[in-house]
Amino acid sequence: MGQFKQLLQLGEKTFVEHCVENLLASRVDEIIVVTGHRESEVRAALRSRAVRFVHNTGYRTGMASSIKCGVRAVPDNSKACLISLVDQPRIGPNVVDQLIDVYENARPRIIIPTFDGKGGHPILLDLSLKQEILEMDQAVGLRQVISAHSSEIARVAVFSRDVVEDCDLPEDYERIRNR
Repeated sequence: MGQFKQLLQLGEKTFVEHCVENLLASRVDEIIVVTGHRESEVRAALRSRAVRFVHNTGYRTGMASSIKCGVRAVPDNSKACLISLVDQPRIGPNVVDQLIDVYENARPRIIIPTFDGKGGHPILLDLSLKQEILEMDQAVGLRQVISAHSSEIARVAVFSRDVVEDCDLPEDYERIRNR
């Protein structure tokens, strides 16, 4: 991207602010924001929002280390966690709530939202998988856990293309800003 995604502007707010506000408007019980590079700026952007921060000192090793850091911070009495990416600021609370509803009604171990048949994010994971997540290969990431449990995945069709669109390139950022 060439820019720090968390603090990219989308209207009056940054990506991280949009993501957190959408999660706060959903049925998620607790939001854990994993910080890495430019931690103080991310904290400042989220100011007084009701989130808990955990810092990933190994953020340079990739996204898997941030996922492990966040999952490690999830309270022991939690049943599931949602892995939400900061480069998808337009995923609304309705999508998150739809995934939570599926989990509460059917208890699949993994829930992946889909749009037009393509899997996306956020992904909801039953915490019976916690140890596997913490032990996953850094280079493979969540794909390792998902592949090992392919028969235990609920794929949930949603009406938001935002679940399959992220922001990795400057043209992605322009597309998101113009929508």
